[in-house]
Amino acid sequence: MCCGTLTTKGYSWGDDDPPPLTCTVVVLKGWRSKSMEASTSKAGEGQSVRNGGSLRKVASEGLAQFSQHFVSSDAFFVEIQEWLQYNLENLPSESSKFCSPFQLDELRLLDYAIEGVPCQLLFRMPPMASPSAEADRYLAVEDFVHAGAQRLWEIFWAATTELKSMPLSASIMENVNSGMEAAAIPGVALLKKDNRAQGGMPWEDVVTFVEVQENTTGALSQGDDTVPGLEIVGHALFHGFLMLSSRFLAERNQAVRQNIDIAYILCMDSQKGGVVRLKGDISKLETITEDVYVSAAEWFREHVEVAVSPVDQVWNRFGNANWGDLGALQLLLALFYSIEQCQGPPKKDVAEMAAEYSAQLQQRRLERDIDEGREAGDTSSLHNHSRGKEVEIEEEEVKISKHALVAHTMHLEPGTILWLEDAQWQQGFRIHKQLGSIQGSLYIGVSLNDMEKLLTVIVGAHPSQLEPCWEDMSTWYQVQRQTRVLNIMKQQGISSRFLPQIAGSGRVMHPGPCSKESPAGRCDHPWCGTPVLVTYPVGETLASAVEIEGWISADEALRCCHDCLSALRSTVSVGIQHGDINPEHMMRATAADGEYYYVLTDWGHAVLEERDSPAISPKFSSTSALQEGRLCPASDAESLIYLLFFVCGGAIPEFDSMEAALHWRDRAWARRAIQQQLGEVSAVLKAFADYVDSLCTTPYPVDYDIWLRRLNRALPHGDPRRMNDLSFGGSDFATESSGTSAPSIDN
Repeated sequence: MCCGTLTTKGYSWGDDDPPPLTCTVVVLKGWRSKSMEASTSKAGEGQSVRNGGSLRKVASEGLAQFSQHFVSSDAFFVEIQEWLQYNLENLPSESSKFCSPFQLDELRLLDYAIEGVPCQLLFRMPPMASPSAEADRYLAVEDFVHAGAQRLWEIFWAATTELKSMPLSASIMENVNSGMEAAAIPGVALLKKDNRAQGGMPWEDVVTFVEVQENTTGALSQGDDTVPGLEIVGHALFHGFLMLSSRFLAERNQAVRQNIDIAYILCMDSQKGGVVRLKGDISKLETITEDVYVSAAEWFREHVEVAVSPVDQVWNRFGNANWGDLGALQLLLALFYSIEQCQGPPKKDVAEMAAEYSAQLQQRRLERDIDEGREAGDTSSLHNHSRGKEVEIEEEEVKISKHALVAHTMHLEPGTILWLEDAQWQQGFRIHKQLGSIQGSLYIGVSLNDMEKLLTVIVGAHPSQLEPCWEDMSTWYQVQRQTRVLNIMKQQGISSRFLPQIAGSGRVMHPGPCSKESPAGRCDHPWCGTPVLVTYPVGETLASAVEIEGWISADEALRCCHDCLSALRSTVSVGIQHGDINPEHMMRATAADGEYYYVLTDWGHAVLEERDSPAISPKFSSTSALQEGRLCPASDAESLIYLLFFVCGGAIPEFDSMEAALHWRDRAWARRAIQQQLGEVSAVLKAFADYVDSLCTTPYPVDYDIWLRRLNRALPHGDPRRMNDLSFGGSDFATESSGTSAPSIDN
């Protein structure tokens, strides 16, 4: 690829314009070149080497001659390739000279500073298979650069300055070599506006340059980070070299330019993007014209400072720009620093604006009484988890001993008739088959009064004549504790299609005579007194469905989120939190019309009072549950986000400690990996994840109404959930939501 003057597409140089600059330069620093010293000595005996003006003139002459021969990025890449490959392969180890241009805290600071500032919708990135994909890709990148720069200018520079309009413009650029036809469009540039409306734009007016490629990702991957390809970085260094050399040679507008030894080059394709930063003093380039590429490559290897960011996702599969994600933040921060170089410091300080948002977060922590010990990962409160269980068991008048005897597990064959002795009547159920989820205690059956309706039969642990065993505590929560919670819901008038309903509960009536002395007592028969809970509807767990069928579709993810939020909205109104949401506790049932709907099951660990402790699941428990052993108002919603992330293809590792689980959560939220994964499924799910992220560990409740409305609008047309979304009754699929209407955020 040959390079010369950079011009806006459709413009050309006028007769009175200066000749095009074809120079190129490296990012260097440190010492004066030999050619400059020689030129300085020839300039006159009385001329001082320390004379800045004369030195600059001599340096410019040498650089201009050098750049006349430095025109091919391919020839430059051949000389620099081995050095680039070594440094990219060894990222992020100390043996590599390349480092990331931005720290995670630096990106987070910008994210906090622009919190709440809306970013406009952009021209969608087209699918790769589209006939006009290449042309539209350049338009989408140009739109992104323009919108990002415009928003940054309005936030940080234009608010208090007399210069209201942005003095920059984004444009798709052509690379033209003198005497040759225009080559393929190499990228997009953010340019300084000047008075020459009919003239070309030299490289000195390029604020930042964007390499637009079909694929920016290289074959070298370091853990979670993917680095740009070798050729991509090579072209970025070449164009950054042109920017630095042209700025050095330019005589005009030097007063407003800051840090002329730094250049930012953005690398973007139809999905991802990254940043390459160059830093160096161009005056230290040895301008030997015999072999300019060898000379430039040598100075890059010895004195250049190059920073290469990981390539991260910028566009989702719908073609929408993920403004708040890590990939987009890297590009925005590079644009911010580029504008600062050209226009000077911003009128508003990033740190001060971020501090305002941080103060809001701190206030939330204070309201939650989260002290420094807890923020540092103090897990002493986790001991409350077991104490809460003991208290609940004492309420049921069941004593627990570490030396308890192992009781017999009740096993029922298909066709078995099971009679339950309820406080008011006797109920009979026929067992159809065993599901075997918990110690062989989960069955599918039917009521003898209604043989058409399938039911879930959960058989509890047999209470021995001494005391129940520790091994059977899971069935105690499944049967006795869940029976209590579901009865409370029933007494409070909570009834929803997305919650399990009690069809029967009580103790098993065994065959033969019973010698118990009181209704609450037990005899010696191995079945006597075994508790049973019968619920409906019947379905398979979401974990089982994913294991058999793979990741769920976008429509099913929306339905799952909607149905779970609807269930939570119903129970939180009477002060009940689930506390143990995971794929095993989400049932997928089939409606009469054949559509799936989701039921939030297993309410045995529900939190009813302050002293109750939730179940601890390293993969799906909320941050508050892991840190403090208790729930915050948004804990169930946070667990739902982890569930959706998992069933939509997100990878959650196995954790060997609570600290590891908390560290993964911190990293996943900081890198926006969860939002990015859900953004591939639905814009509404991604927005909901952002919303939950803002509520984690705070005392603020979830606004279920507004999110049920948004999910309703995102559901496919014809879904019964879309009907009657303002109703609190009537339809089985009514969302039970009300409140202020909000515009849809799905596209």
